[in-house]
Amino acid sequence: MTDTADHNSNTETDQSSYYILNREYFTECFDESADTTNSLKKYSKAIILVILASVFFAAEFEAYVAWFLLALGAVELLSIRYKRSWWVARQMISRRAGSRVNIRIDDQGIYSDSAHHQQSILWNDIDELKTTEKGFIIIHKGGTNYLSRKGLDEDYLNLVIEKSRAMV
Repeated sequence: MTDTADHNSNTETDQSSYYILNREYFTECFDESADTTNSLKKYSKAIILVILASVFFAAEFEAYVAWFLLALGAVELLSIRYKRSWWVARQMISRRAGSRVNIRIDDQGIYSDSAHHQQSILWNDIDELKTTEKGFIIIHKGGTNYLSRKGLDEDYLNLVIEKSRAMV
């Protein structure tokens, strides 16, 4: 479960919260931010690997190469089918799993700090702030991040919503 830190500040422009990077948090991150649409493009690597394997089998080339390519194609298909489980499992075995991430927001931006990573996302660097049912997807110059509503108090949420409206 995601926990909320005690807030030392009473001003709306300086809020602080934290998350525990656990299975629940990682699952929410994936569900809210991952592209889960199925298209032919997602299967292209698997299709190419299977076609190459077929060519090697038909040409009676080295059988072990053909079987290897076929196995890679199967693994690629499984990674598409079980994308969510695979992603969450990888996060759970990472060194960040179980760690605490402190989140702070002010008029300059959003700041995260943990034992393994520090990041600041300035409001000026944010290209888009999408609101989801359970949080926010932050698209910025350095990539994409997800910010969960869980663990954030009402003042913090209001400040993020206010900033997202100002971007529109």
